[in-house]
Amino acid sequence: MASSRHTVTVVGGTGRLGFDITKIFLDEFHTTFPAVRVLTRDHSTAKAQDLAARGALLYTFDPENIAQSLGDAFAGADVVINALPTSMPKDAKRQVAAAAVKSGVKVFFLSEFGVDHSRNDFPGYDHHEWDVKRQLASEARELARGTPTQVIALYTGLFLELALNPFMGFDVENNAYTCIGPPSQKVTFTSKGDIGRAVARLSTLALEPLTAAKVPDELRIAGAVVSYEDVRDLVSRAKGVPKGEIKSEDLTQLKDTLRKTPGSHIVNYIRVLMGEGKLDFSDGNANSLVDPAEAFWKWKSVEDLLLVTYRELLYGGKARVLPYNELAVIVERPDEAALRS
Repeated sequence: MASSRHTVTVVGGTGRLGFDITKIFLDEFHTTFPAVRVLTRDHSTAKAQDLAARGALLYTFDPENIAQSLGDAFAGADVVINALPTSMPKDAKRQVAAAAVKSGVKVFFLSEFGVDHSRNDFPGYDHHEWDVKRQLASEARELARGTPTQVIALYTGLFLELALNPFMGFDVENNAYTCIGPPSQKVTFTSKGDIGRAVARLSTLALEPLTAAKVPDELRIAGAVVSYEDVRDLVSRAKGVPKGEIKSEDLTQLKDTLRKTPGSHIVNYIRVLMGEGKLDFSDGNANSLVDPAEAFWKWKSVEDLLLVTYRELLYGGKARVLPYNELAVIVERPDEAALRS
């Protein structure tokens, strides 16, 4: 397996998640994927230049000639990863899938990487974003039927680095928490770096004849599975403060509100899913497939993130919340030794 050398193309490789996925391929899976292509509109951005410096091959995404752009970037590629944001028009994503299948790629990752919406229970009032994802997935699988292309949907829960914020009921700075439903309900958070590692491992497994059959078309991973109570307790220890208050709001009431006003902000839908346990990926996840016994990496935990956020505690100083731009730079460092450096 180690001797195989492949090419991967990341569509949206300078985006919020695509950037982290691309960095993992470049920095940690270069032996297996020596050619990493990034499809982006602007080669001059800081992120594009960062990836180029790491060895990425930049390809231009031309909105006026999408088919040609995709054809050039996908030619000879083994894996295509659609990391385009939800704001990208549906037709553009549809063209990405069609071009991937037409180019004969062996593995195509759908633009999922979040909620496993197959678990949703919003009959007649589900959020349109998930309706679009289902439609695109169905179309892509139909296109790939009878071809060498495997279409994969990877569900990862919430982004660890982004979800612990007041909008989701985690006011870490003020040590106050608001949940929908029981505060003991577990929720899955996965760091963007670990998502990248899982994508790279799944790509490797799917391309290897001896392991390809083990890779399902749909799967979940779970970097950290914790409750509001768990987060509250971890923050208390990290900051050295009393345990904060957790307010629990009525789950049924919020769900009724969504039923009466479909099209509400997707965060409200996600918070209902959190309260219903639909984001607890403790069971039935593919962690043992992509990272058996953590042989390839250690999954980043909420505690790991808090140690970075309150890194001054490591020096006996006063804890503080780092500015987001500073946190974003160091959040991928995995251990205390790296923090001290």
